[in-house]
Formats: sequence, C-alpha cells, structure tokens
Amino acid sequence: MTPLRLAVVGAGVSGLSAARELVRASREEAVPARVTVFEVEGRVGGRVLSAELRGQRVDLGAESMLVRDPSTIETLRSLGLEEELVRPGTTSASIWSGRRLVPIPKGTSLGVPLHPLHPEVVRLLGPLGSLRAFLEPWLLGPTVTPDDPLGPFLVGRLGGMAVRRLVDPLLGGVYAGPAELLSVGAVAPHLLAALGRDRSLLRGLRRQPAPAGGAIGFISLRSGLQTLAEKLADSLEPSSLRLGTPVKGVWPGQSGQVRVEAGAGAEEFDGVVLALPAPSASELLQGLAPELSRQLRRQMYSNVATVTLAYPEAALDRRPPGSGFLVPRFPGRVVTACTFMDQKWPHLRRPGTLLLRASAGGHGDDWPLEVDDATLVTSVHTHLRRHLGLRQVPLEARVQRWAPALPQYRAGHLAWRDSVEAEVAALPHPVVLAGAAYHGVGMEACLRDGVRAAQALWQRLGSAVPMDTRGRAGDGHR
Repeated sequence: MTPLRLAVVGAGVSGLSAARELVRASREEAVPARVTVFEVEGRVGGRVLSAELRGQRVDLGAESMLVRDPSTIETLRSLGLEEELVRPGTTSASIWSGRRLVPIPKGTSLGVPLHPLHPEVVRLLGPLGSLRAFLEPWLLGPTVTPDDPLGPFLVGRLGGMAVRRLVDPLLGGVYAGPAELLSVGAVAPHLLAALGRDRSLLRGLRRQPAPAGGAIGFISLRSGLQTLAEKLADSLEPSSLRLGTPVKGVWPGQSGQVRVEAGAGAEEFDGVVLALPAPSASELLQGLAPELSRQLRRQMYSNVATVTLAYPEAALDRRPPGSGFLVPRFPGRVVTACTFMDQKWPHLRRPGTLLLRASAGGHGDDWPLEVDDATLVTSVHTHLRRHLGLRQVPLEARVQRWAPALPQYRAGHLAWRDSVEAEVAALPHPVVLAGAAYHGVGMEACLRDGVRAAQALWQRLGSAVPMDTRGRAGDGHR
C-alpha cells in the first residue's frame, strides 16, 4: 500500500501533538503514513521557550500549564516526563492597588468575588465597590448570551470597581486583553453555567459543583516547558522534522491532494494540518481557500514581552508573599504582571539570588516591541522598584518578545469559530486547522486541539480513527 503523505505546518505544541496523533493513528489502524512537520524556526516549541539565566533553566514563554484533564498527565507520563513534573510552592498572588500589593481575595471565580463583604475584598475594592457587588442578588443586572462581551455584563452585575480591580487583571494575565472586549462563552463559560442554576450570578457560582475527580491544577517541568515540545518531537521520526523551513503557501494539488510550497520547492500531500496563528494560516491559504483566508484575518492578537531578571537576594529587605502580582490598567502602566519565579517554583531557588519575571504589553499596547532591550529592561526595573522596593539593579536579564502572542477571543468569537470550521469542512481539499486561535489558549488546550485536528484529518481521509471526546493524545500503546 502506498503510504499516505501527511504534512503538519508549525512545530508548536499543537502541531507536534497533531503529528504524534497522526503517527499513532497510522500504527493503530495499520495504515502506512509518512508525516512531515514544517517549522520556520530552527527549533520546536513555538511560543514555548526555555533558556538559561544565572545557571537556572527558566521559561521565557508559558511558565506553567493548568491541567484539568487527567489524560494530560497520562500524556506527560507516556513521554517520559513524570519525574520532571513539579507543582507550585504557592498559588496565592496579589494585585497592585496603586499604592501597595493587596492579596487576591480567596473565594473568587475568575476575579468575581463570591463573598463581596469579606475584609480582603473590601480592602481591594473599597467599601462602595464591595457593597455594589454584594447587592448583585437583589439588583441582578443584565442577562447575557454566550458571545456577548464579558466586561459590560459584569459591570452591570457587579459594578465597575470589581471588574477594574479584580476581573480585568486576572483575565489580562491569561489573555493579555481587556474584559470589555472578550466573549463570555469563550473565556468564562462557567459564568453562563452559573446563570443556568440561578438568576443571581453570585448565588449560581456559590452552588457550582466541584470538578469531577478533583482539580489537578498548575504544573511545570524542572527542565522547562520546552522539554514537552522536545519530547513530542522525539516521538516522531527524525527525518520527519524540517526545521528552518518556511512554508510559502498551500495550493490545490493533483487528484485532490494539497501542494505545499516550502523551502526551494513544492510537494504534494494527501492531507495538511495548519497549526499556526490565524494570520499566518490566512496568508498560506490565500490561493487554496480565499474566503477562509479572509475569515482568519479577522482574528486579532496581542503582542507581549517577558523580561526575566536575576537580582541579588539582598535587593529586597523581605521577600513579598505569594507567587507574584498583577497590575490593573492604570495610566502609565509598564509591568502588567510579575512572577516571583523562585517562590512559585521551589526547584529554581538558589541561595543569594532572586528570580523575577515581568510581563509587559498586551492588546493595543505594543510599546515593548518598539524599544530596544536596554530600554525595556530599565523601564521594567524602574516599575518593579516602585512595586517591590528593590534596592539594587539586576545581575542579568533575558528579554523575549512574542508577536503575535495570544489570540483575542473577542465578543463574537464562538460564531467566528463556527464559521471558520464550516469553511474548513466545506473545503474540497483535506486541510484542517489547529492551535490556540480556536478552542483555548493554554498548553493543555493546544495539546488537545492538535489531537482533535489530527483525528479530523484522519477521518476525512477515510480511515476509521475512533474519536476520543476528551481529546487525549495517544501514547502509541492503546
């Protein structure tokens, strides 16, 4: 039997997960297939990148993975990463109030305070802000449909102070975008579920059942999260990886195939997974699917930078508690968030050294991409000195800019995604899409989406690959 020729464009977590699932399906179904992965960079991982700083392996992109599905842990074990797994030493964090760091109140759900009159909430929102949120069960406020903007809905329910001081900073830490623009159903479906249980949002959230099987929570890897991408790549045939090979376009091929123009030539494939940011996928699809290309151009992204700094431990009289802090959208804001890396991850702790990682930029705030490294580091240090009282300059710093960084799940995202998926399903050529632009921005979501895309392509090619509704990445031994 002539082997199927399959291509994956993009060697980030989604693309590598898709390639691995295609290999698994080929072996399990005894259908020969050759999988080729194209990647423009000279490394795998995409927006996941680990590097050395003062002899420590630190993450310059995603620095943790929120795991909700036990099958994700199974996947990590199948990749030989069980001994690498680490959990945070602390998950508490603070918010910069404009004058000081205030602990994020316990009992919040994506920033929504379940008990608004708790002293910690009052300290952050002030008496009037807390009282306004407390009155939600009586005032109720607006109803909402899944693709409505989150910000106006929550302002109407809880008041503006709760959104500005709690919800917006927490969402900004995940999506690098403002709550006023984001889709309720895309970023906070649990709020819709709460309203299905009670007319009051707060009462509905308080009645929310605990996750089945218990929550797993945040994890990382001792050697950095890029190790996950490297292990995914190691599960493929070495000859299947084509690093440093830009793809210039995908076109209709002969006999229903897809022609991929890459490097200095072009090749025909029986099916293609485009595991790329939506704008990059749009550019490649102009010749094969112009309407789909136009749809993908509508997806907007934020651009961010991370600045990881090593300080002498004596730079602080006293380490602040918790894993870090978030900064609301104040005028002149430079740092949007800061992680105390060696407090959040105890394996990074070394005597005499303090590791901090600051984020800057976000939706509509591209200044970190426009200044040089020295200016960016100086600006970040100046603001960290204000927030933390640092008394010494950093010993070393690593700057990493991400453009594009995070897709913005704006109001209307669910309808946009449905439209995109309908266009993909109607294509006369076997091309599918994967990545953070569609079903979730976290690493677990990207692992799952790669598997989903691979299974969709495999089924389209006529091979019976059982659908795993949990989107589990197979380990080749099921």
